[in-house]
Amino acid sequence: MIVQPGWRVLRGAAFGGIGVSLALMVLVGLARPPAAVPRMDQQGLFPRIGWTPEPDLVVTVVLWSAMGVGTAAMVAGLLAVRQGWAPRTVWVMALAVVAVCLLIAAPPMGSTDPLDYATYGRMAVQGLNPHVVTPAEFKLTGDPVGVLSPPEWDGIPSVYGPLATAMQWAASKLGGESATWTVLWLKVWNGLAFLAVGVGLHRLGKGARVHLLWTLNPLLLWALVGGAHVDGVAAALVVAGLVAFSRERTLAAGLLLGAAAAVKLPYVLVGFGMVWVLRRSPSGVAIVVGAAGGVLVGAYSMVGAEAVMAVVKRGSLPSWNTPWQLVLQPGAPAPSWLAVSSVMLAAAVACIFLRLPSNGPAWLGPALAVSVAWVITTPVYYPWYEALVFPLLAIAPASRLDWLQIGRAFVGTIGALPGVVCRLGDSWLRSAVERGTLPSLVPLTLLILALLLVAGAMARRKSLGVRVEPTIASPSLGHAQRARIPLRKA
Repeated sequence: MIVQPGWRVLRGAAFGGIGVSLALMVLVGLARPPAAVPRMDQQGLFPRIGWTPEPDLVVTVVLWSAMGVGTAAMVAGLLAVRQGWAPRTVWVMALAVVAVCLLIAAPPMGSTDPLDYATYGRMAVQGLNPHVVTPAEFKLTGDPVGVLSPPEWDGIPSVYGPLATAMQWAASKLGGESATWTVLWLKVWNGLAFLAVGVGLHRLGKGARVHLLWTLNPLLLWALVGGAHVDGVAAALVVAGLVAFSRERTLAAGLLLGAAAAVKLPYVLVGFGMVWVLRRSPSGVAIVVGAAGGVLVGAYSMVGAEAVMAVVKRGSLPSWNTPWQLVLQPGAPAPSWLAVSSVMLAAAVACIFLRLPSNGPAWLGPALAVSVAWVITTPVYYPWYEALVFPLLAIAPASRLDWLQIGRAFVGTIGALPGVVCRLGDSWLRSAVERGTLPSLVPLTLLILALLLVAGAMARRKSLGVRVEPTIASPSLGHAQRARIPLRKA
């Protein structure tokens, strides 16, 4: 029998590694290297230190190290939990609050998206529709916020939901003509949302897994708080909907689900778990679908059909790191079959995952199945998209899915660093990031991990030899009263 290291050693490695990872992130924020921090108009809350890492390769290595150490620490923590470690929630949340505050105060890092958000908010404040007007058109007005919008998405209007636009409008109202202060308010929303998800998941799942896979997850802290992506707010709303659903507040669950989708549309997929549970109660399904649909229709009617068309058009522009790039012609427009093929593949993968038994709440298995299926098959993928999966994974029982999902998030994050390619300059590093090893290695690795996910699910299904009907809820007995029906294989 192999003797495993004690949980105390793993606990120390977990806390130490997460601390080192966060310290390296904060160091990058203090230095404000152009390869990792988009061009801003003011210093903001975070003081700048004299150390400026040059060349850009140093910044990239520092960030790779931060993500590598943080991921290893997360794995060590999960292993410690399997050996009986149960950290006190109050200390975990205290550490998370400190981490979130530091990353809020830092400038946006690893992505230019927050500057786009600031531009969209500024457009809305001035009475323009960011789902119609492009950043390039807005730059022509000479607006002090608009001129700072990064060039990558100059020709693309906002692809985010109406509720995301409303938050961007509010941040712009508070930030005024300063992109720095507008982004700061956006980071405040995201930081509060990130902590709210931790609290909601603790109510749903409890245990240390919740905090290792979400609250203290360095990959998510970097993407959602450091990078200020709107996915964090969408995750908070959908988790709040799941908490309401677990308490049999179906109407509230539907409204919150619709609000999450009005921030970012793919979050509506989590509602499949709710519908699955209520599928034998037409009135329950009608309440959830009607409430979510009502919020979405009402929100999109306020910004116009152009907002929907912007999302559809964005879906026809695959990201560079998606496994679909392995079969697409470099530099050529996406073929017409791509959208249909990705949907069909996602449906097939979801069916494989749906046939696995679920030991969590009744809605968990179906919601996790469709969410993972979408994330691993979508033609447009970025590491912060994993915010759709990790809240569900955190309350699921421990399995090999943990390691594969952590691996996917890690590979996606590494491929997205240092994050601000437009400021790398004409260097070999920029060539490597845009046309070298990463553009081929990252999609291939993500494909391998996706295949391992599917193969593992199929192997587990075959080894069980029985089919366990996903947990169902009796409308008359409520969500909490559930029954499992084992059926022997024919």
